[in-house]
Amino acid sequence: MPQQPRPIVSAPEPAGVARALRRRLALLMLLALLLPHTAAAWLPEGHLATGAIAFDALERHDPEAVAAILRLMQSHPERARFDRDLGDVAGRARGRRTFELMAIWPDLARGGPFDHDDWHYSQVFASSLRHLVPFAFGGAEQAFRRNLASARDPRADDAARAVALCWVMHIVGDMHQPLHAALWISWRFPVSDAGGNWAWVRVSEDAAPERLHWFWDSAGRPGALSRASPEAFVAQLEREHPFEAEPPVPNPEAAFDGWVSHSRHLAREVVYRRGALRPGTTRETAPVLRRDYIEQAQAVDAEQIASAGNRIGALLGGLR
Repeated sequence: MPQQPRPIVSAPEPAGVARALRRRLALLMLLALLLPHTAAAWLPEGHLATGAIAFDALERHDPEAVAAILRLMQSHPERARFDRDLGDVAGRARGRRTFELMAIWPDLARGGPFDHDDWHYSQVFASSLRHLVPFAFGGAEQAFRRNLASARDPRADDAARAVALCWVMHIVGDMHQPLHAALWISWRFPVSDAGGNWAWVRVSEDAAPERLHWFWDSAGRPGALSRASPEAFVAQLEREHPFEAEPPVPNPEAAFDGWVSHSRHLAREVVYRRGALRPGTTRETAPVLRRDYIEQAQAVDAEQIASAGNRIGALLGGLR
């Protein structure tokens, strides 16, 4: 019997190849992001600083909004936690401390009914593959819009508004940390570096290896942050990055998109240096960071924390 001709299989069209690659990368990313990884941004001192700076900024241009926020916080579902942490602090200091605790509360609420892990980040590829997989992993952007709408809605329940206010402050702070807005994928990190959580570096020859994400959370100086008093740290930030008066943000969604876009730019250009940074894939292979890289990280993180605080203050202007 004559052999039947084999069916001719057409070569995939370029568009089909791109779609297949995007699907494969998306699957790999999903598997990577389902694995446990740190979602906190900044050390506690960083988030506390954004709250204090937001209070100072808002107090200057809209003290009525400060009063409205403090009133709403009396109805927060976890008010007992706030009261315990506030202790016997009174007067203006109590209001300022409340703002600090609001900014960090979503991290303290982990494991409870108000925990939303994927609200802490919205990451896109910082490498050239960002054009093949243009969507973000994480729900920070959607959560920001939803919580801001709830916080600003005078018809909403006061308790819900108080929770939403804390999340708005925290998300803005988180998304000013570049590695909460971007991640890297390459041959060395084929399933991504999970926003620096799977990448290892050292700050000196005798320093222990640390995750790149942790390095940026700590502003490149964990020892200095943990030793400094919160007041001294905030005073330094406000001195180096003075407050610039601005009215309430007219289009907060567009403004937030711009802040996130800038964080992604910083991730690509400063954190990863367009791929020139080559962190270790294990603790044992962690390289020592160059001094100029550490100094640049310290300057960028300080500016980002100060900007986040001032922007939170402007964002909450007009709230009643």
